[in-house]
Amino acid sequence: MLQGICWARNILEMQPLMGAEDISFFAEMVPGYFYMVGMQNETQGQLEPGHSPYFTINEDVLPYGNAFHASLATRYLLEYQQPKFASSKGSSRD
Repeated sequence: MLQGICWARNILEMQPLMGAEDISFFAEMVPGYFYMVGMQNETQGQLEPGHSPYFTINEDVLPYGNAFHASLATRYLLEYQQPKFASSKGSSRD
């Protein structure tokens, strides 16, 4: 899935986590995925958990997360969405 992305070698597969996310309910109805974008930067010190009042975001990673998300959506559309052509028979909306 990540072929052609120059930074794909930096992607690590994680062990499953016991979390409480609503994505599982959505994914029962429509295709879905869940991924985390790492933000570790040793020069910025220890990262705090997401629900901590001391949580900060390493904004340098946002373009990578955006590119990954866009590549997943594009690939899905190219592989699974068939174009819908208007039929010459039946009603038309002019």
